[in-house]
Amino acid sequence: MNGSLPAQPCEPAMVGNWTDYQRLCPSDPRDLVAYAVLDSNVGQFGFSTNFIEPGAWTASPLAISNAPVVSALESDNQLKVADANQWNFLNQTWNGSSALAIPAGKFLFLRGINEWDNRLYIDFGGTPVTDVQLSLMMNAATRGDKQGTVPVIAWTGLSLSGEKTLNVVLRQFGTYSIGLWTFDGANYGMFEMIWQVVP
Repeated sequence: MNGSLPAQPCEPAMVGNWTDYQRLCPSDPRDLVAYAVLDSNVGQFGFSTNFIEPGAWTASPLAISNAPVVSALESDNQLKVADANQWNFLNQTWNGSSALAIPAGKFLFLRGINEWDNRLYIDFGGTPVTDVQLSLMMNAATRGDKQGTVPVIAWTGLSLSGEKTLNVVLRQFGTYSIGLWTFDGANYGMFEMIWQVVP
């Protein structure tokens, strides 16, 4: 995809098939995400041992529930606040139409870089989710790093159900496939979003 993160030393020059993915080093989500808050809880960076193969996968209960909203990080700068308001007014960040193909409903327009807070609205369903990990989606197709782990932004010990907000500040522009890994105490799921990060 466009906007791919910087290549790691062990990555092949080009990914042409699934064998190449097995040779990839996982990408660090912090190269894209400068800050992440889920339901008022700040994410913690770490190396996950179960982002790739936690056990048996089940269908993710997650869904986008509302259009993302951008706000200015410089809330005391009225020009920036007005800029964010105008950007929200002029830009449709999500298409929630029931007539839209379901996979296309995971495509979100977000704003970079480092000046804007992007608030995403995610429905976690009815069964409380206790653990969440955010990383680049295709990190799950790799074998991990030398220790078999994947860099993630994680939240643990929560109880998330219904609509919650995920706030992210993004470092760069481009198109990114993002995976939200979830565990509800019994089931593992992976929810994909496509983030188109624009000026």
